[in-house]
Amino acid sequence: MSNSPIRYGVAGLGRSGWNIHVANIRPRDDAELAAVVDPLQQRRQEAKAEFGCETYEELSHMLDQEDIDVIVVATPSAFHASDTISALKASKHVICEKPMALDVEEADQMIAQAKESNKHLFIHQNRRFDRQFTHLKTVVESGQIGQLYHIRNYSNSFTRRDDWQTLSKNGGGVLNNTCPHHLDAILQLLGAPVTNVMGDLQQISSAGDVEDHVKAFLRASNGCTADMEITSAQNIAADMPSWILCGSQGTLTSDGKKTVVRWFESEEAGEVEVVEGAARNRAYAWQAKPLKWKEETVEAKGPNIGNFYDNVTKVLWHDHEMVVTPESVREVIRVIAEIRKGTKFDREAKKALI
Repeated sequence: MSNSPIRYGVAGLGRSGWNIHVANIRPRDDAELAAVVDPLQQRRQEAKAEFGCETYEELSHMLDQEDIDVIVVATPSAFHASDTISALKASKHVICEKPMALDVEEADQMIAQAKESNKHLFIHQNRRFDRQFTHLKTVVESGQIGQLYHIRNYSNSFTRRDDWQTLSKNGGGVLNNTCPHHLDAILQLLGAPVTNVMGDLQQISSAGDVEDHVKAFLRASNGCTADMEITSAQNIAADMPSWILCGSQGTLTSDGKKTVVRWFESEEAGEVEVVEGAARNRAYAWQAKPLKWKEETVEAKGPNIGNFYDNVTKVLWHDHEMVVTPESVREVIRVIAEIRKGTKFDREAKKALI
């Protein structure tokens, strides 16, 4: 397409649609907010007054507007797949808010429709652009802590939620709506496909019929493991690191603002060899041959690779590669389904009973 401003239509003016997507589109010189969709008249009137764009009550009507280039799907999670497919069939590029879909079947249908329509399907896993994530990725790829063998990711709050995301019919729950960010980062850091998954989901403090506490353990084909705990049912009176990365030569501990890296140089340490017989001087190896540990505290900011909408423009204007491909996010959806499997919140088991 030409380098004229990209015209966006935003479907859904809730928290993500209004506070994230409209807020990112409006200030950009390469973008124009052409239209919005929301079933609530008050929201449509607010958008019309503030932005002067076209407003619609239904997505199908906005899809008839020929001068829209990209549809942003920021509707409730249960409608992401159907709304995305409708927009792709209308020959629009699509940005779909996370979660991409509620199951792998939906994700596959979305990817297939994008290929059939010859349109781009962007999934808003925007944390891939966060400098906290690029920082973690840079440290791992540098080899500073050696070969990565374990990841721990933790996030807690105590929210007692009561909104639409507490209902399974809307695709609600922490696993669908919060964990995609965390899982996407973990899968990128693991460096190999996930082969084993164990999950535990609980509903502790929120209303509705979905989980608000997620615990998962993942193992990748390269042997690297990940321990993820994402909860809105804990109020811990202590500072907990959000990320711990364990490598063969050290560890990274980060709270998202500051990172402590502790490591040793393999060349200085030398090889470890078995010493048979009695321990010399009744000492352990760390006493007899202490390592020279190094430590640094740095800001948790990695390379600046721009933001999500920067990449959208580069793809549409200059045919650059997507940073976040729909195929990579399909893997997030697959792992979510595996975490859910066997719990009382298992969607596939419930569908089988219908």
